[in-house]
Amino acid sequence: MDREDQIKHMFYDWDSERKVMLDIQKCQRNWDHDKWFKIHEQLRNEIIEELLWVATNAPSKQHEGYYDVHYTADRDVIQEISRYTWGYTHRRNPPATWRNSQANASLYILFVAKEPTSQLNCNADGTPKSNKDKNRWQNAYCSIGIAIGLTMRAAAKMGFQTGCNKSHNDLNGDDFWPKKLGIMEEIKNGTKEICYGLGVGFGKEGVERYISDETEIMIGAGNGSKLTTTEQETHPRTGKKMRRAKVVSLKEHGGTKVQDPYGYTHNIPVKPEFKINSFRNRGIEIKEIK
Repeated sequence: MDREDQIKHMFYDWDSERKVMLDIQKCQRNWDHDKWFKIHEQLRNEIIEELLWVATNAPSKQHEGYYDVHYTADRDVIQEISRYTWGYTHRRNPPATWRNSQANASLYILFVAKEPTSQLNCNADGTPKSNKDKNRWQNAYCSIGIAIGLTMRAAAKMGFQTGCNKSHNDLNGDDFWPKKLGIMEEIKNGTKEICYGLGVGFGKEGVERYISDETEIMIGAGNGSKLTTTEQETHPRTGKKMRRAKVVSLKEHGGTKVQDPYGYTHNIPVKPEFKINSFRNRGIEIKEIK
């Protein structure tokens, strides 16, 4: 291969790779589930297996297993778990929040950080570094970041839209997520931590990606942490102070004013638009420093 061919080969597919990167920057908020189920079942299973292969074979420090991957493509299960994703800030004053509808996709993959069974990092004196060391957990978070990014890339190259979700909270102290995943004891003893989820599927044609299918908004809280709709003072397991909130139906109250549990008045939106953080060029600066 001469030098000119080498240069041509070096630039091969760069435009395509940039397009994939720009596509996965966009969080998909609505889904065409019918289109997903039009794919032959065998092919759907192969798609899922390939994405799981990427998720579980992504690079990690010294190839240690810093996370588990939980997944489902069951429509009923995804609908159920998507109800516990409050956390997309609608307004800060007075505070209100939406569910993260990117979780209500056709396939949902959830990354759970954990203490690995191996101990390949060591201290300066050569002794094994404890799995409870903060650096070990940094390895876990970094590994999940690499894995979720590569899984998004693979899904995009298959022709799917994606949306990440970090809001996996309970409601009224019910510990929904760890109980659903069967990791309650590990969460209690600190050996596992629910981190990030990834929704995969087809977005609705002709509908902007930031238009959600959600029909409810929660007022009284700006995020999904420690929420109660039953006047609880503290979380029954953690003892942390709860934030009182109220779930309001857009179908019933859209376009009207409703008071939250703290007495603040909210203008209830008519439709769910998730546009607050839709564009990177809103003033966020990521520097390139030589």
